[in-house]
Amino acid sequence: MLVFALFLLQAGIKNPNDRNWMDRALMTISAPLQNGMVWVVDGAAGLWKDYVWLVDVQDENSNLRRQVADLERQLARQEETQAENERLTSLVEMRHSLAGERVRGARVVGVGTSPAARVIRINLGSDDEVKTGQAVVAGAGLVGRVSSVIGGYAEVLLLVDVRSAVDVIVQRSRIRGIARGQGLDEGCTVDHVVRTADIRVGDRLVTSGLGGLFPKGLLVGTVIRTTAPDVGVFRGADMKPAVDFEGLEEVLVVLDEVDTQETSAEETGPNAEPGQGQLP
Repeated sequence: MLVFALFLLQAGIKNPNDRNWMDRALMTISAPLQNGMVWVVDGAAGLWKDYVWLVDVQDENSNLRRQVADLERQLARQEETQAENERLTSLVEMRHSLAGERVRGARVVGVGTSPAARVIRINLGSDDEVKTGQAVVAGAGLVGRVSSVIGGYAEVLLLVDVRSAVDVIVQRSRIRGIARGQGLDEGCTVDHVVRTADIRVGDRLVTSGLGGLFPKGLLVGTVIRTTAPDVGVFRGADMKPAVDFEGLEEVLVVLDEVDTQETSAEETGPNAEPGQGQLP
């Protein structure tokens, strides 16, 4: 094999015109072998290169997946922060509109499960000057009133609870009525509206301030339907609350004193039942 290699080397370095029959024979015999060796070496090199490349691609893909996951978490945090900022901004605006009242912010920590008796629990209690009957508001408008205080927590009777009744006026025409909860987030009914009253779909209803439970002028909801029976002194309406009760996370409690012994339409709804809708 050494001699063969020497003859092959000698034939390879010769000028093609000076090669004899032996040189040409050696070149003819060695050409397929050389091609085979080149194919094997190139194939092995290519296989190794592809393997290394695939390993690098897998590592890169893993890094990219981690980066995407990190970016998604950051985006979720940013969106949550933005949503919280929007909610808190609306609360600040509501706080400014209640410039003459003492208020305190609270977080919603519990939600009642009854579809008719709607209550929430907030993280303020008697040590925070919270008392039964105090008004509770959100950035969009009236939420309800404190129905009970238990230690460091308080339960809030929502505007849509069947026991809730709020004295309201039509902001445009100043017509009075009573907004009563129906146990559903979609709306309340408005009754005790004089038959000849000027009330229309789209009218905004605000608290009248009568009874001393709620500050005057708080947005309660918007009229979505009116009714006018053939007989009777009064007409009715349906109202969509201004507040999205399913999305409540932060509220303001108005800390002004209230007379909880006073009986008014705002304190007792037509279907009131003691203890209904209490949180566990």
